Amino acid sequence: MNRQRLICDSSAVLTRDAAKGLTLLIGLLNGAIEGAQSPHERFGQSALPCGLTAVVHAYPAARKEPDEVVRFHLADFDSLCLRCGALFNEAAEIKERLNPG
Repeated sequence: MNRQRLICDSSAVLTRDAAKGLTLLIGLLNGAIEGAQSPHERFGQSALPCGLTAVVHAYPAARKEPDEVVRFHLADFDSLCLRCGALFNEAAEIKERLNPG
């Protein structure tokens, strides 16, 4: 969806749901990388199976991070402009467009 908003009229907008999904993905990738970098702990396995196994163990910790990222970086706002850093709420902006004044 193309969204252009606020000060800079940028379409590079990060929504609350996208931030949660990206944070979870990064947490799982981090777990896979850490697992792949330590294959020596399990003799006879290559880095790929160790990394995939580590994803399962990283999931509980990675699942907690998205809520914290949204809480600390977006607070009570729905979206973040990645160009200018402005925070805004989609519902408030739509309401303002419908009732100007």
